[in-house]
Formats: sequence, C-alpha cells, structure tokens
Amino acid sequence: MRQMIKVNLMRQMIFFYITGAMFAIGVVAATTFTYSKNCLQNNYFRQLSAVNEIKRKQISDYLQDRSNDLNILAQSVDLIDSFDKLKKYHDAGGGDPTGEYDISTAEYKKIYTEIDPYFRKYLNAYGYADMYFICASHGHVMYTVLRKGDLGTNLKVGPLHDSGLGQLWTRVINEKRTVLVDFSRYAPFNNKATIFIGTPVFNESGSISAVLALLLNTEQINQIMQEKTGMGDTGETYLVGNDYLMRSDSRLTDNPTILQQLVKSEAVNRGLQHNYGEAVLTNYRGLEVLSSYSHVGLNEQFGANFDWVIVSEITKSEAFAPIKHLAIKTAWLALGLVTLSSLVGFSIAKTIVKPLAHMSDIFSRVSKGDLTVTVERTTRQDEVGMLTNAAYHMVDTLRNQVEQIREGTNRLASSITEISSSVAQLATSSTETSTTIVEVGSTLEEVRHTVQLSDAKAKQVAEQASQASQISTAGKRASEEAVEGMKKINEEMEYVADSIIRLSEQTQNIGEIIGAVNDLTDQSNLLSVNAAIEAAKAGEYGKGFAVVAQEVKSLAEQSKDATSQVRSILNDIQKATSAAVMATERGSKAVKAGMNLTGEAGDTIATLETTMAESSQTVGQINASSHQQLIGMDQLVQAMENIKDATAQNVDSTKQLENATHDLDELARSLKMIAERFTV
Repeated sequence: MRQMIKVNLMRQMIFFYITGAMFAIGVVAATTFTYSKNCLQNNYFRQLSAVNEIKRKQISDYLQDRSNDLNILAQSVDLIDSFDKLKKYHDAGGGDPTGEYDISTAEYKKIYTEIDPYFRKYLNAYGYADMYFICASHGHVMYTVLRKGDLGTNLKVGPLHDSGLGQLWTRVINEKRTVLVDFSRYAPFNNKATIFIGTPVFNESGSISAVLALLLNTEQINQIMQEKTGMGDTGETYLVGNDYLMRSDSRLTDNPTILQQLVKSEAVNRGLQHNYGEAVLTNYRGLEVLSSYSHVGLNEQFGANFDWVIVSEITKSEAFAPIKHLAIKTAWLALGLVTLSSLVGFSIAKTIVKPLAHMSDIFSRVSKGDLTVTVERTTRQDEVGMLTNAAYHMVDTLRNQVEQIREGTNRLASSITEISSSVAQLATSSTETSTTIVEVGSTLEEVRHTVQLSDAKAKQVAEQASQASQISTAGKRASEEAVEGMKKINEEMEYVADSIIRLSEQTQNIGEIIGAVNDLTDQSNLLSVNAAIEAAKAGEYGKGFAVVAQEVKSLAEQSKDATSQVRSILNDIQKATSAAVMATERGSKAVKAGMNLTGEAGDTIATLETTMAESSQTVGQINASSHQQLIGMDQLVQAMENIKDATAQNVDSTKQLENATHDLDELARSLKMIAERFTV
C-alpha cells in the first residue's frame, strides 16, 4: 500500500489531503470531546455536591427536629403527670432495684390505660417507631407504646444493659442532656437496626426523675437518603458509620443494608477524616463512580460520640453516557467530512497531475538523449504553467550546450594526450631519485647507530671513572682515619700496660699484709691456748674466761682459713697480671706495625686518587665529543628523512598528476560519448 502511494502523485495528493482533513477533524473532535467531558463531569460534581449538601442538611434537620420534639414533650404537663403516676407505682414497690418493673398488676394496667391513648396518638402523628419512659434510679422501662419485650426491663442490670437503649439511658443519666446514640441491633425488634434519642426529665428540685426516649423511624431516614431526583438510574446517597457499615438502606437493592453492607471506599476514608470534596473513585460495588463526600457533623451538632459520612455518587458510565452519544455522532460527521474531502482532493489532484504527466513524458525522452522534442509555451500562470515554460527553455538550452560540449571534447582529447606523455617521463625520474635517497638514508641510519653505541660506551666509561675517583677519595680518607685510630689504640695499650704494672705492685703489697695477718692469727691462737690453761687453773671462777678463750681460738682459726683463701686468689691475680703484661707488650708491637702499614697504604691511595682524577677528566672530554657527534648524525639523518619525504611527496604528486591526466582522458571520452547520445 505504501509503495503504491509513493509511485503515484495523484494517490499521494489524495492520501495527504484526506490525512490532513482527518487530522484536523480528529483534533477538533478530540478537543470538543475533552471539553464536553470536563464540562459534564464538573456539572455532575456540582450536582452531586448540591445533593450531598441538601441531604446532609435534611438529616441534620431531621435529627434536630426529633431533638426539639423530645425536649418539648419532656416539658409537657401530660408527660410529667404520666411520669408521676408511673414513678409513684415504681416507688411503692412496683420496681425491683435488682429485678424488673412489675407490669402484670391491675394497678399498672390502669395507669397504662390512662396514659397510653395520648402518647400513642403523638407517636402516630410524628411517625416515631416507639416511645419509652425509663426511671432514672434503676433504668426500669416503665412504659412503651408498642409493648415489646423491653417493657418492664431493668436497663441497669437486665439483658438490655448493653443495647442501644441501655447505652442511651446511661449517657443521659451521666451527661444530663439530650443524647443521640448510633445504630445498633435491638433484640426486642427482632434484632433489627435501631437508633434512639433521649432526654432527661427533671423534677421540681432540678434532679433527674426519668428519661424520655424515642425510637426513630429508619424509614424516614431512608426516605431522605433514597430520594433519587437528579441521581439517574445508578446514583444513590447513603450514610456510613465509623465501623464502615451503612446507616441507611441502599435504593439500588431491595434487601436492608443498615449495619449489613460494608463500605470501605476512599470516599468514606476521606469523610471519616472530616474531609469533603469530589473525585472519581471506586465504590463499594467495585464500580467507577463520580463521588461527593462529607461528614454529617453529629458530634458538633449533638455532642455525639460518633459521626456519619454521607456519600452521593453516580456511576461513571451513566454520567458519561451523553459523551458516548456525542462521540458516535462526531464519528459519523467526521466520516462524511472525510468523504467530501476525498472528492475535492481528487478533483484538485486531477487538474495538477494531468499536465505533470505530459511533462514527465517530455523529460523521459530528454533523459534518453532525444532533444528533438517539441515543448509548447503556455499562458497558464500557476506553478504547472511555470514548469511547462521552464521545460521549453531547458530543452532549447540543452541543444546549445550539447553542441558546445562536442567541440570542447575534441580539443580536450588532443591536449590530454600531450600532457600524459610528459607526466610519464616525470614519474620515471622521480622514482629513480627516490630509490637513491632511500639507499643513502639506510647508510646514514647505520652510521648513526654506530655513533649511538660509541656515545653509550663513553657515558659508561665516564660514569665508571667518576665512581673510581670517588672510591679512591673515600679510601684516602679511610686510611687517614685508620692511622689516627692506630695511634689512639697505641696510646690506650701503653696506658693499660702501666695500669697492669701498678696492679702487680698492689698485689705484692696485699701479700705482705696477708703475711702479717697470718702471724697475728698464730699469736691469737697461742694466746687462746694460754688463756685456756689459766682458766683451768682458776677452777670454777675461770669457766667464763675459758669460754672467751675458746671463741678467740675459733676466730683465729676462721681468720687463718680466710687468709689462706685470699692468698690463693691473690696468687691467681698475680698470674693473670703477668699474662696481661705480656699480652699488652705484644699488642703494642702489633699496633706499631699496623701504623706503619696504614701510612704506606695512605700514600698509595693518595697517588691513585690523583691518577683517577686525571682519567675522569679525560673520559669526560671523550664523552662530550662523542655526544656532539651523535647530535650531528641525528641532524643529518633528519635532513635525509626530510629529503626522502619531499621526494616521496613528489613521486605521489607525479602519480596523482598521472592519475588526474588519465581521469581527464576518461572524462573527455565520456563527454564525447554523452554528447553523441543526444540527437540535435
């Protein structure tokens, strides 16, 4: 399909004309559809918001009216008189504090018969489901209109304590005001969902004597919520409590939904957070709906401990049904416009394509070399007329140019032949010159390599000479330090020898002292013997002196033993001292010989240092000369490379010139063949 459109101009024009028309119509239709959809959605949102607000107000007013009715009724004389009668019966024993309220006695039946007609009429007139009189002290249900199972029950301790009515009585007693309790299951009414409102009845002293309660009619709430004006077939408004259960029956089903239908939708979540607004959401039936939501405000209006969310919604499909019909009508209108555009496009394309087809035939003959075609001028002023006149001038110009090309190609062919021969000779000479330069360059490269090796060796010798000079200098310095060290060692050896000699003299003195001590010990020993003899002579009186003599003898013997040990140690010291003296003398001689050898080595190293310094200077000069030669060879090689590159460029230029000459020759032949193709 795409290929067929490409090869036919009329098809292209018709195709693009239709495409443009469809695009324009599509943009207009899409804009209209979007605008209409937004307007319709905004209109529905405003309508839902209005319905939601109206019904919220109706529910609030309904509950407020019930509260007002209850307060007025609680202050009426008939009700106070009825309470007094029931209270007197209660206090007289009709009400058991831990049991039920006795409704079986004739006295109670008489009271009931007296008060029932008035309150029954009141109940029927206002549409309440039931009415309750409850004592304040024990929670006894003293009167109901319908007389269900709750009549006589004790709400304080009985089975209905946790029921909605029991919670109502407890809160009214504690809070001393009108109280509204939320929907809950109530057993006396077959466990149906019920809602109560109650108010305290005060006596003359200002104390609560009883509680008046009303069972509200859920049908009245449903009647408000199920009003379908402006809600279509799928629209509805319903109430939802904090537990996500409905507080009104859905109008879209016949089954009750209060406290049965769970509604966990985004609208309810937002309403429970005291938000209000409109949005396209998914409802509890899983359908996309346009939803308006808000909270009723029971806690603010009645001080309730709960609140409801009121939701008004309609399905998206029903809300946008007019848009669907509009889209269908727009599609049919677009189809008609496209058909009309196709016919107009075909007519316009025909007036353009027919002259172009004739010009296409002329250009086809010209492309085959036929310049004998005849093109007539036209008076048409549009682009097609301009194209026809341009074709006329083109054919005439081509005829003249082909004649000129034929003459030029003949002259070009002869000139190219002469140029070609000259270029061939130049190419041969350039090739020979390039070969010679390449050979010279190779020779220079070998010489440069040799010079590089010589330069490297010279650098190596220079480095080694420098290292040898440094080593000789270090050796000279080390020999001088060695001579100084040997001198110090010699001085120390002489000092050690003197010290050892003095030590030998001291040991001889110690020996003399030990001899004197030894003599003294012998004398002490002899003295102790004499003392012992004298003590023996003294008899009993000399025993103490004998003990002293014995101790002196013992000390003398110990001193003699110690003296012997000291003498032995002293002999060892004298032997070691003699050996040290001999070793010191040998060390002194060795040090003197080392000093002489070190001095000779220092002189030799000094001579070597001078020689190595001169060698290092000579090697440095050789290295500098070799480096200069290497630089010169690099420059020469670079020059030869430049000459080689220039020669190579000349050869390339010659080859290019030769190729260009060949191309010119081919071009001349081609031009000649092209000119011969035209028939003039």
